[in-house]
Amino acid sequence: MTQMQWMREIYVHINNGSEYATIHEKNETSGSLKINFSIPFSDEPKPAECEVVIYNLSRNSSNKIKKGATISVTAGYRGDKGLLSQGKITKVATVPSGVDKITTIHFSEGIDYADKKDINITFKKGTSAKSIIQRVASKASIKIYQIKLPTNKIYKSGYTADGDALSIIEEIVSDCKAAIYYRRGNLIIRSIKSGDDERFTLNSSTGLISSPESVENDDYKGWGIQSLLQHRIATASIITLKSKTVNGTFRVKNGTHSYDGSTFITQCEVI
Repeated sequence: MTQMQWMREIYVHINNGSEYATIHEKNETSGSLKINFSIPFSDEPKPAECEVVIYNLSRNSSNKIKKGATISVTAGYRGDKGLLSQGKITKVATVPSGVDKITTIHFSEGIDYADKKDINITFKKGTSAKSIIQRVASKASIKIYQIKLPTNKIYKSGYTADGDALSIIEEIVSDCKAAIYYRRGNLIIRSIKSGDDERFTLNSSTGLISSPESVENDDYKGWGIQSLLQHRIATASIITLKSKTVNGTFRVKNGTHSYDGSTFITQCEVI
């Protein structure tokens, strides 16, 4: 892995509906553009706010980067890259800085459904939670990538969905002892204990930078990890950790992928 870090690659894909742009950085290629980023992720329901900074874009490329356009960021090493996040651009600005021209892009992971119009649907007696979630999501044009409810509650007296669609879904999800969050830009509903087995072992040979540190707060206990950038680490990734401090299989709760021009890392907490 130490050798691989010298073959770093970053790709930013933009689609504004009528135009498409791909911007990339390969650190062994002198002609590629310089790209920095900070991409947080977590199992909280609110989409993460991400930032990408690109140096000295051509006017043609910068004109394609518009508010509302879709964006995805893929990064890793030659022969081993993966999607970090995708979403919608919320803000873009280009400013001069000395001899450089810096374009800063802010984007919201996935699609923020908080501003969807209110709905009003009455469900008959005996309707299941999954049926309500699916109907509400369809009515509000909310795309759910995966639904796996630990308990598919039956509403014996029926249910009235009246108000903000996402808030209604969050309430039903809570009734079913599940969680709702974004994973690489996709909206997921399932048990907070469930995850995606990445079949990946993180140790000093595969990128672990230092010994994991104990993390404890009112909601959970776990370990804080820092590694060379690793695209397999995402919200709810199941990974194996081997270190002098701790060994075992864990679920990723939150973290950040980042690159500041010199440090290409992933920091996360696992439980």
